Amino acid sequence: MENFYTAYTKVVQNTTFYFVKKYVMFPEYKDVSGVLESYGMHTDFNRACQIALINDEEIRKHLLADLQDNQNRTKVIHMTIAKGMSAAQ
Repeated sequence: MENFYTAYTKVVQNTTFYFVKKYVMFPEYKDVSGVLESYGMHTDFNRACQIALINDEEIRKHLLADLQDNQNRTKVIHMTIAKGMSAAQ
């Protein structure tokens, strides 16, 4: 049994929220997804981790560093909305 963690941000009504999730993985079983054990959402990253029961400081630091790296690599691609498509004839 192993733990796996994810973190991401989302802007809701002009406020940035942190979402953190803790999964339990069973590597001995092939093709089995992780099971969500706990999650937290808050405007403060550390509070979101508390809610998700992530108490290890090293894990928190790693998740926060990954969040900051992902924000630096994020690229917005604007797409045009296609007009209605009809069935192929």
